[in-house]
Amino acid sequence: MTIPEKLPDTELDIMLCLWKHKKPVRTSEIAKELLPAHDWSLSTLKALLGRLVEKGCVELTRDGRFTLYRALVPESAYRKREVQSVVQKYYNNSIKSMVAALVTDDALSGEDIRELEDILRKAGQNE
Repeated sequence: MTIPEKLPDTELDIMLCLWKHKKPVRTSEIAKELLPAHDWSLSTLKALLGRLVEKGCVELTRDGRFTLYRALVPESAYRKREVQSVVQKYYNNSIKSMVAALVTDDALSGEDIRELEDILRKAGQNE
């Protein structure tokens, strides 16, 4: 399985929908969830799903007269790749620099910092 490069927001919205469902999802279910929030027609949604199938991100199967879609790329793997890309692109491959930027930009609350301290402490114990 190949983890794709950064997906366009439209395709990512579809992947987020598919990741939320643990089983294959009908086109109608995806449309019900996504069309109200987007200015897409059903044919646009089907075209976007087709692109994701071509990229190897989504599997299309048929169940009688229904078309079912399921994510082939795990959400955790995609998120990991995206984080690595951001760290590489904006922080010269330094997670420490990224965290420092978040702290100095006041992007983290006191609670966030305490939670991160706990995570780092537990990670240090696993070494």
